[in-house]
Amino acid sequence: APELLERHCLKCHNEKVHKGDLDLSTRDAVKIRPEAIWRSAAHLDEPHMPHKAPKLAAGEIDAIRAWVDAGMVYERPLRSTAAREEHWAFAPLRQGSLDGLSGGKPADPDVLARRLAFDLTGLPPEASDLPYEEQVERLLESPRYGERWARHWLDVARYADSSGYESDVDRKTIYPYRDAVIRAFNEDLPFDRFAAWQLAGDQLAPDNPVALALTGFLACGPQSETTPTDSKRNKEKYRMDELDDIVSTTSQAFLGLTIGCARCHDHKYDPLSAREYYRLVATFMPTKREEKPLSPAHRRLQEYLEPRRAALRERLLRELPLSDSDKDILRQPLHPNNALSAALYKKHGDAVKPTDDRLRATLAPEELTRWEELAGESRGATERALTVTDGDPQPTWLLGRGDVDLKTERVTPGFYQVLDAGRERDPRPRVALGQWLTDVDQGAGRLLARVIVNRLWQHHFGEGLVTTPNDFGTQGERPTDPDLLDGLARVLIDGGWRLKPLQRRILLSARYRSARKPLRLEAEVLRDAILAVSGRLNLKMYGPAVKVRIPGEAIVTRSKDDYPRNIQDGPDQWRRSVYVFIKRSVALPFFEVNDVPAASASCGRRARTTVAPQALTLLNDPFVRDCARAFAERAGTPEQAFRMALGRAPTPAELEAASRLALVDFCHVLFTLNEFAYVD
Repeated sequence: APELLERHCLKCHNEKVHKGDLDLSTRDAVKIRPEAIWRSAAHLDEPHMPHKAPKLAAGEIDAIRAWVDAGMVYERPLRSTAAREEHWAFAPLRQGSLDGLSGGKPADPDVLARRLAFDLTGLPPEASDLPYEEQVERLLESPRYGERWARHWLDVARYADSSGYESDVDRKTIYPYRDAVIRAFNEDLPFDRFAAWQLAGDQLAPDNPVALALTGFLACGPQSETTPTDSKRNKEKYRMDELDDIVSTTSQAFLGLTIGCARCHDHKYDPLSAREYYRLVATFMPTKREEKPLSPAHRRLQEYLEPRRAALRERLLRELPLSDSDKDILRQPLHPNNALSAALYKKHGDAVKPTDDRLRATLAPEELTRWEELAGESRGATERALTVTDGDPQPTWLLGRGDVDLKTERVTPGFYQVLDAGRERDPRPRVALGQWLTDVDQGAGRLLARVIVNRLWQHHFGEGLVTTPNDFGTQGERPTDPDLLDGLARVLIDGGWRLKPLQRRILLSARYRSARKPLRLEAEVLRDAILAVSGRLNLKMYGPAVKVRIPGEAIVTRSKDDYPRNIQDGPDQWRRSVYVFIKRSVALPFFEVNDVPAASASCGRRARTTVAPQALTLLNDPFVRDCARAFAERAGTPEQAFRMALGRAPTPAELEAASRLALVDFCHVLFTLNEFAYVD
């Protein structure tokens, strides 16, 4: 109730503004009959409140009445949050405009081809005479696209292959999450589903390996390892730290809000209370990490059955006495936020469900035999994924100052009121969170759309329309072009939340094709480019992470799983950087010096530095020197080396300088050029 007063009443009835001679900031300041507060809110007495605003929901009025009847207990003075709630990020989407996609002077075609290749695939461009529009299509459909864009998301998801902290145990089954992210980007999985599956894929689509693996988002953060000798209090504290990581990362990754600040007290700047923080904690309180089978054989079984299930479902649909429009709705997945979809599924969902018994009755004997064969192959499969499961419900307490010894009141799962219209959700808390997160009209969907659009823009232009991608709150930066941000968010939503059509629109715009200042390649892209130009790059996709050679003097860790010191370079170590093993306590020097973030928290924007150790690493790292030798053997001539490394022919002066160097040295020099490490 106090939060409702802060949101709806304190703007006009506070310690400074006393409209109607009413101050609701403290109990002592209230000079009217207490019941008049809820009766005005219920429109039983004049004046009806809030003034010139919609009537409060019945549940909100009941909460205020219960608070009044209980004696109007004020735990602290109340302050208006109305101004903070009117913050641009919480407002409904405007119509917006795409006028901001216009551009200036066009970039040179070779420059644009290089920019496009690195933006979409993270690899140097291949020689091509295709028109620019066809290059865009080819690169969007490349399997390299998913590897490139997955790396951006893995920063946000604080992904690593070990648990972190002192023990830093290797997580041998977390890689399916990374692989699922790659597949999701390559298949252009709608982003609303991508988001919801990361919160509750195990419940929303338990038989879908990608959905199950994506739930690893909740499991891939750092975790303190408890021991049998730890006290109950320490174990409880470690658990709250783990939940804080999940809650904070979820909020920053999808909504750009720093809810972690509310662990100890109400957020100082945003309309996010400590109670709302702990209500989100309650959503994940039953959730624990668990390894689950993730079998390719099971996937083959599903691929065999799905078209047959679809055919049976279509036949069952045709037999229903419904209009074509209603049947079309039932052909789509259930949308709980859509009243008609929910009603049709409630009444007819079972009738069109292609159950195993129904399916068996329609299959030929040879099809049944094949089904049994595939089912047999899927039994006992060994591939497993670190994901989550929900145990028995546990009580969640609002902790005073975040201290596990200061339990003040029990809370239940819930959302941020500033974005919640009170719609009824699924009884499963994580599923309900996914529904609220993706609900544009009565949930956080509008903010989710703005946040992911901003992330796309950032990775195409080097800077987001909002330059604080993980903070859309009142202390973050305002958008430089709010009309463009909302316009692109509408394009995303209207396009079914698919990212590739939105990216296509951006990439074909005059603004993207304009000349601009150079941007430094990220560490992983620089490493992959060196491998690609040298001819060594191993394009094998998916599977367990690969440990690459790290100098012994750089390995200082007390982790239970020590990093091996005798790794020899070979094809396995020459895979793309997205597959390199990330151990939280042991940084790969090439990555560390080139600004790869620590995977301890969500990173929406990497630091971008230019320091001497970067150049020294390119000069002295044995990996770079070995690749230069392979590059020289592959190129054969300085002219060819120029074309392969920089995508252009050398000038006469450059060719003359090259002739004075041994080819290996010359190829090594090409790797150190700004022209190689930057994209215009």
